[in-house]
Amino acid sequence: TENLAPGELKKLRNKQRKRLRKAELERQQAAQAQEKREQHNKSRQQGDAEPDAPQQDELVPEKLARVEDPLEQAIRFLHPLQTLAARRIETHLMAFEIYSRKKKPLLMLQSIKRAHRLDPNSPKLHSCLILCHGYLTRWQGNLDAAVATVLKQEMEPIFRGRDAHQMNAEFLAANSKSLEALFESARMMYHLDPSKQETAISLATTLDKDIEGVNLQNCTKVFQALRNEEFGSCPEQVAEYEARCHVRFPYAQVFCPPSTSCHPSPIAESNHISDGKENCVSN
Repeated sequence: TENLAPGELKKLRNKQRKRLRKAELERQQAAQAQEKREQHNKSRQQGDAEPDAPQQDELVPEKLARVEDPLEQAIRFLHPLQTLAARRIETHLMAFEIYSRKKKPLLMLQSIKRAHRLDPNSPKLHSCLILCHGYLTRWQGNLDAAVATVLKQEMEPIFRGRDAHQMNAEFLAANSKSLEALFESARMMYHLDPSKQETAISLATTLDKDIEGVNLQNCTKVFQALRNEEFGSCPEQVAEYEARCHVRFPYAQVFCPPSTSCHPSPIAESNHISDGKENCVSN
């Protein structure tokens, strides 16, 4: 611009001012158009809603994650499952967990019987049976006489006069080659008698070759239970089990020590093709 004549320089500056004014005008028009669209959408939403309809709550993530009545919300989630997934034992085990927390013995009974019909030898059902036996024993004095009679009659074919310790011992003896069964039996062993912590942990953490179900999913479940202190405080056993599982599943992130990398090199990966996909699954 230094080499332009005064007249040309004046024309150039006028053009620049016009462009700035035009850009500002377009910006204002766009803002006004956006405001009109928002008002229109808001008016349409209000028009679609019924006059007496309650105002919808704002979707706040923190509020949704921490409901005031979690058990009631869980029941709302459960009811469709009981209709649409009645053939899945997980539905009825979930129902038992919910109703036991709400102290609803007859609904607990219903859940137990439905699950028992689907798979009487389920390890998870076994844990629920042990817990149910304990609940009913503790609540016995506070139950209505008619309710207590129904519970006793309906649970007798399952309990068969055994106490919780006998039930757990028999289930363990009959399923000693299944890691899932060993894990649930060990959990109940510690639940019934915390002094047996060492024995329970030893059962749950076995990786013997003759045990069925020693896979990444089940070992991760055991590891998380140990870390969550479902067997009490046992930091040494947690570290020892993590190290053993890292050897068994060297590429699983869940068992990867913080100071090492679990990403396989191309050579190592080719040498472990026969190990299957489990080693490459992350947490």
